[in-house]
Amino acid sequence: MIKYTIISLGCPKNLVDSECFASIMESYKMQRTDAWEEANLILINSCSFILAALEELNSLLVDVINATDVRKTKIVVTGCIMNRGYEEFKESYREVDAWIPLKDFVAFDQYLQDSFLFPKVTPQKLSYKQRTHLEDGKYVYLRIADGCNNKCSYCMIPYIRGKQISEPIETLIEEAKQMQDYGNELVLVAQDTCSYGTDIYGEKALPKLIEALHNQTNYDWIRILYLHPDHFDLEWIELWKKYPKLLPYFDIPIQQVSPKIIKAMNRKKSYQELKELFLDIQNEIPNAVFRTTLMVDFPGETNEDLELLDKFLAEVPILQGGVFNYSPESKVVNDSIYAKYDWERGKNLMFTWEDKLNQEKEQLLEKYVGTVQPVLIEGYDPLSEQFVGRLWFQAPEIDGCVYIDELPETKSSIVNVEIVDVIGEDVMSIFHSEIETPKGKK
Repeated sequence: MIKYTIISLGCPKNLVDSECFASIMESYKMQRTDAWEEANLILINSCSFILAALEELNSLLVDVINATDVRKTKIVVTGCIMNRGYEEFKESYREVDAWIPLKDFVAFDQYLQDSFLFPKVTPQKLSYKQRTHLEDGKYVYLRIADGCNNKCSYCMIPYIRGKQISEPIETLIEEAKQMQDYGNELVLVAQDTCSYGTDIYGEKALPKLIEALHNQTNYDWIRILYLHPDHFDLEWIELWKKYPKLLPYFDIPIQQVSPKIIKAMNRKKSYQELKELFLDIQNEIPNAVFRTTLMVDFPGETNEDLELLDKFLAEVPILQGGVFNYSPESKVVNDSIYAKYDWERGKNLMFTWEDKLNQEKEQLLEKYVGTVQPVLIEGYDPLSEQFVGRLWFQAPEIDGCVYIDELPETKSSIVNVEIVDVIGEDVMSIFHSEIETPKGKK
């Protein structure tokens, strides 16, 4: 039995590629293992979005090489590093057996045939759209488009992933159906989900896609991430009123609100327009929750810019959020641009604003104490002797989880629970469940 290990770095969009690579390996009856020393092949699907991602890959390669016998274990690297940093890494890590171009499933398939003497598989038999679910939770990511046309001044994605390429609605429906046995929740991702379809349909096709997914798949929840504020149309609010599976969870990354900084970032909507967007959504959908990301220490940012951001956060209820310090990037890996940046200042600002968001989050969560909310059960924690799940306003991997003392006698994965407490800065919540399961849930 030939065994493989796959290590997927970076975002959920990259995970989708990893699941396609895993499906190819399993089509040859290769068996997955998490033990590096047991693997005959270790595939690393890399991220090279920022310096931190390059450092993570560097450390991982050192660890993998030290933990394995490269005479017995083949190390293969693919992913974003192939379009940014490849030459430097290839020179430094001669132990890597192969470097597979970004999303080149054909090349990887050929590598497996050549390296392990697998019989050739005809294109009719092997589909590179097939995926093997790699996550433990009851959720599935659906990447509706890849690449980006926005050209934000701080972002390398257009240079790494290229221009936006949307998947046709029919293809996405087929992929979503193929994966629906793995989970109750479908999570739509792209670099800019609001712009889905503009490249292949000549218009924003997100509403048509949502309608099709809602009516043609069996997921209980549908969640959309990465809603770019510049491209969100207010008339879309009706979608959340019309389709009950569509969670009123709005992930709208704003980065900053200062008009000066927003312009320097090559984005459009700033303080007033962003405030109106969020509050318009809340007025139409009172139970809406918001997630956002902030970027601090952007070049030229002043205390006045941060004060305006603080004012915005006091006026708009952001329940979930993340903060990043600016990272100077270029098309090529260039040590000099990093040496000039004051990393300590940037990280200190990041920690300060993380504390602000965490305090706001805990205050907002307190308002849910005493209410009944649906939760998706994803496992059992033997240490705390409690069930673990996610509330509808907790996205996978990024928004924390919920602990439940006991469950009703049901085979359903989604149950109603009463929130009885909120604990700690990480907002790990404890719940007690003796409430009727939502009708129609599996």
